[in-house]
Amino acid sequence: MADGSESGAGSAGTQAGREAGSAAGGDGQAPGGDTQPSPSTPSRLQVNEDLLVLIKKYAMQLGLLVVVWMVGYWAFSVSWIMLGLFVWMWREKRQKAKEFKIKTARKAAQNEQETVLARLEDLPSWVYFPDVERAEWLNKILAQLWPYVGRYVEDILRTSVEPVVKDSHDMLKSFQFSTIMLGDMPPRVGGIQVYTEHVHRNEIILDMEIMYAGDCDIQIRMKRFLAGIQDLQIHGTLRVVMKPLVKFSPLIGGITVFFLNRPEIDFNLTNLADVFDFPGLSSLLKGIVADQVSNFMVLPNRYPMPLIPDLEVAKLKYPMPVGVLRIHLKEAKELMRADVGFMKKGKSDPYCTLQVGAQSFRSKTIENSLEPRWNEYYEAVVDQLEGQTMQVNMFDEDPGSKDDPLGNAAVSISEVVKMGFSDMWLPLEDATTGQVHLRMSWLSLSSQMEALDKSLDQMEKVKRIADADALSSALLVVRVDSAKNLPTVKKSGSDPNPYVELSVAQKHWKTKPQYNTYEPVWEEAFNFLIQNPLHQELLAEVKDEKTKKTLGKKVISVKSLLTLDRMSTKRPFRLDGTSAELHMELILRILSSEAEESDDLDEIEPVSPTAAGPSTPAAPPSEPAQPSPASSTEDRQANNSNGSVVRRRINANPASTPTRPKSEPAHAVDGPNPYACQIQLSLHHSADTDKLLVTVHKATNLMPLANQKMCDPYVRIYLQPDKNRSGRKKTSVVKDNINPAWDETLEFPVTLAEAKQRSLDIVIKNKRSLFETIRGNSSGSLGRVEVDLSKVDNLATQNNPIWFELKQDVGSLSRSSSVSSYRSEL
Repeated sequence: MADGSESGAGSAGTQAGREAGSAAGGDGQAPGGDTQPSPSTPSRLQVNEDLLVLIKKYAMQLGLLVVVWMVGYWAFSVSWIMLGLFVWMWREKRQKAKEFKIKTARKAAQNEQETVLARLEDLPSWVYFPDVERAEWLNKILAQLWPYVGRYVEDILRTSVEPVVKDSHDMLKSFQFSTIMLGDMPPRVGGIQVYTEHVHRNEIILDMEIMYAGDCDIQIRMKRFLAGIQDLQIHGTLRVVMKPLVKFSPLIGGITVFFLNRPEIDFNLTNLADVFDFPGLSSLLKGIVADQVSNFMVLPNRYPMPLIPDLEVAKLKYPMPVGVLRIHLKEAKELMRADVGFMKKGKSDPYCTLQVGAQSFRSKTIENSLEPRWNEYYEAVVDQLEGQTMQVNMFDEDPGSKDDPLGNAAVSISEVVKMGFSDMWLPLEDATTGQVHLRMSWLSLSSQMEALDKSLDQMEKVKRIADADALSSALLVVRVDSAKNLPTVKKSGSDPNPYVELSVAQKHWKTKPQYNTYEPVWEEAFNFLIQNPLHQELLAEVKDEKTKKTLGKKVISVKSLLTLDRMSTKRPFRLDGTSAELHMELILRILSSEAEESDDLDEIEPVSPTAAGPSTPAAPPSEPAQPSPASSTEDRQANNSNGSVVRRRINANPASTPTRPKSEPAHAVDGPNPYACQIQLSLHHSADTDKLLVTVHKATNLMPLANQKMCDPYVRIYLQPDKNRSGRKKTSVVKDNINPAWDETLEFPVTLAEAKQRSLDIVIKNKRSLFETIRGNSSGSLGRVEVDLSKVDNLATQNNPIWFELKQDVGSLSRSSSVSSYRSEL
């Protein structure tokens, strides 16, 4: 009865409320006459959404029960359940990481200052580089233009891209863009750098850091299948070249845009394409997308925009390269252990990749090694000097899964060009330890016949030293313009889709097909590295994409270009057996090197004591041994702390031996001294991160403090004259060791120009306990050295380890035994 009373009361109350509402507003209407739904009454759309969520929830639970039943019914092993659970967990973790990255990027686009303060590792380029300027005015313009850009892109995709895809293959006849929405989040320009040096008078060059993390949604449909991408992210450096500058409106003849290096690209797959979001398939698909972007807008590919009539677009899009970078990948050392070992410590299966613009090279894999030796040669065509870098990436090969990164490095190509030849050990960034050994030569382009003999001689010299059969002596640039009067394709009901395939030895290039025409226009350019222009030939074939038949071909001897004016020709070539003509421009350039590669005989190599014979102790640093004037070079040997012999070649002429001025603060020496207190460092400025990298390798013959047999050393480094937090670094502590080895890299955010005006105050300290600090027993200093960075040669490229003598603290020595007694103990 009580329940019934309460129910009746509730019904009465509800009815009274309805009547009151009707009297006040006239059946749910406001006084003004507009219909106002009750806040307590959910809308039909909200009800439908809640119902869909509920159905989806119970459908997933039902599907899970069905899977469990099928596993039991078919007697599957429990391993299959564990495998499915592992894949599900991996995908959930990866999805959360993606969502966090997208959320952070979007917040940065809306409120950069707040996001920067919350996440300091994602600072824009203008924070790191003082010559990069902010461009907030440009970001405001982009935000205003973005809706119109979205409509423009949609129009291009529907009117230009979609018909081409449909005509490319019969299976793609149903292809169409069902949804094209760039979203409300415009790209952001992190910073702009305008070049004022090494620039021609008729051009303007600037670099823009592009960061795009938008909410775009692009869907494609093929018959009944729907697939698409969302949450596209792009981060890279976009170069804008305004060239040529003219004396009439609009003052700029054309604009060319391109990426200097491959941009970072990430996205989420939707609908049917979500099937690829699994290990292996996802990385493969994103690699394909990155390759397509590289083929479109990463050097040597460009996107030209002519602004005046009668401007040759081909010369904007395909200018002449500036040279060739010859890369000798020798070895690596001290790599991280990526593989797990049960009975003994695991190692890695390292391989190295090199990237120069869109060009990519991969070394062979050295299995089960932390000290791999490749000794491989590569050659990369360089189109831009200023701003372009060579990316070095080290990986551990894991067949069947994603390869583990072992570190990366970057080399400024412009610095290598200044030196001509560079031999360096690069410390690997984003890794706890590891270095890679590279030797690089810059080869300029020459149109002189006399340079060919020298180039061939240099190539043969390198081949004698190492196994390098694929080295080149010349560069052939082929610009394919158009074709006329192509023959009719037999047994074909439509016009051909012609393209040109170019071949020199084992290298092949293809132009894009032109659809349904007998007079195609391509306007594309390709580069071929020629080993010997006296014996090689260029094969040009015009083929039909539909029937795969050859419409005509022409064989051209590269040798014939050597006798032409400036080794180039631009004319039509008659295809063999037809009246068709292929219009091309051929340009041959000889690879010329002004700097000679130093051979491997001058490198420091360890020699066993038995092979070298009995060794004699080296003279103390205060009394250097004088070389014999009768010989030009002399082998000097000295026992190191491990008992092995270090051998190096020195100049025997005292007049030509450089001497260090007394005012130089850094006590750099030729090598380790068994009696001196020394530290070994590697100094290198990274062009990619604009940081000074100081690698602390090891120290020898440290002197313990009073009443101690051993010490717990660590290295503290100040970047003078500033001693703020960013210029103060220290290594970890090595316990109970007077010959410690750290092999740690410390990073200092400073530009190359500023670094050359600074010095490093380096002190090896002994880790003191709290009670020693309170009692003031010792200063803790085991040695000090000051390194003047302005006197370090080739700071931007060289990274060879250097030994420095440490100055001893007089107070520390007085508290310990005398130097002579300590050396006798050693």
